[in-house]
Amino acid sequence: RLFDETQRLLSETEQRNAELAIINSVQQALAAELNMQGIYDAVGDKIREIFHQADLGIRIYDPQTNLIHYPYAFVDGQRVDIASTPLQEVGFAAHVLRTRETLLISENMAQAVAAYGSSALFPGTDMEKSAVFVPLIAGDQARGLINMIDMDHEHAYTASDVRLLQTLANSMSVALENARLFDETQRLFKESEQRAAELAIINSVQEGLASKLEMQGIYDMVGNKIREIFSADVVGIVLYEPAADLARNVFLLDHGERFHPDPKSPSGFTAEILRTRQSLVFHTADELNRRMVELHSSNIGGGIQDNSFIYVPILRGNDANGVIVVGKQAMHAFSDPDVRLLTTVANAMSVALENARLFDETQRLLKETEQRAAELAIINSVQ
Repeated sequence: RLFDETQRLLSETEQRNAELAIINSVQQALAAELNMQGIYDAVGDKIREIFHQADLGIRIYDPQTNLIHYPYAFVDGQRVDIASTPLQEVGFAAHVLRTRETLLISENMAQAVAAYGSSALFPGTDMEKSAVFVPLIAGDQARGLINMIDMDHEHAYTASDVRLLQTLANSMSVALENARLFDETQRLFKESEQRAAELAIINSVQEGLASKLEMQGIYDMVGNKIREIFSADVVGIVLYEPAADLARNVFLLDHGERFHPDPKSPSGFTAEILRTRQSLVFHTADELNRRMVELHSSNIGGGIQDNSFIYVPILRGNDANGVIVVGKQAMHAFSDPDVRLLTTVANAMSVALENARLFDETQRLLKETEQRAAELAIINSVQ
């Protein structure tokens, strides 16, 4: 009896050591990953290696959209892409996410499917014989689950297998939460940089107003600041005068050379943006040129072919009264945050330029008033 007990304890110790070795190897893989997909791949590959290339899925639940995403899935030994699906009220996944408890099905799969109201992820395929679903828990919320299936055997997973999978799920949950916090920190940092860039442009406009620069001085100051922030090869500011139906290039810098095109009726990209009040983004010269042909647009700067462009409207109320364009020679040079930044800059610039216009108008009326007062003084002296 003592011999059997010793053998049992030895077997449990060896099993525990094997589990710890696996957990350590997973944690080492996780330590090297700071992006979410890298964590999914590291954990998924390691679990499949441990369980002899088992069919495995990692599902992530987004409560804001009520969608389940499938960043990692192997079916019949093949990596597959599965489109995101809404979380159903019933089913294995719904039960695990709601209860935050592991679900192990070792036999009578058809009965379990009926009892939980589950449905096949791939209709028409054979029903699995065994399945285990382990929640990914962060705090008091289930953020997703790991599920493993065996198509050929009932009772395919032992209590030790389930315990190991739960431990790996816990390690993965911590790593995912760390990665999420890292991404959130990066996002906030980028937002801070973006806000600083916006403030720099707004400040430059306000400095122009404070020093009583004329309008062209303000356009030049803003254009140069945009060029600096985006490291741009091309920067253009076009303002529209609806009374005369003229688009005026108040600032156009193309690869270090200033251009001063004559005002003309809006056409091409300018006309399209003034009409739709929507931004245009191009990532390659081919994409740009196709759109230029469609809109009968033409290049008004230098002869260098650039690839990436952002065009955003300058809005005032419900109307677009101008366009800002930023271009770079590199392909795919602009990201979504760049478009948002330029849009915010255009909005800030619209307000600042309106203030400057009102300032100029006030100065003009003041001068007219002074001139009229001088005229009245002369008339009074003659009378």
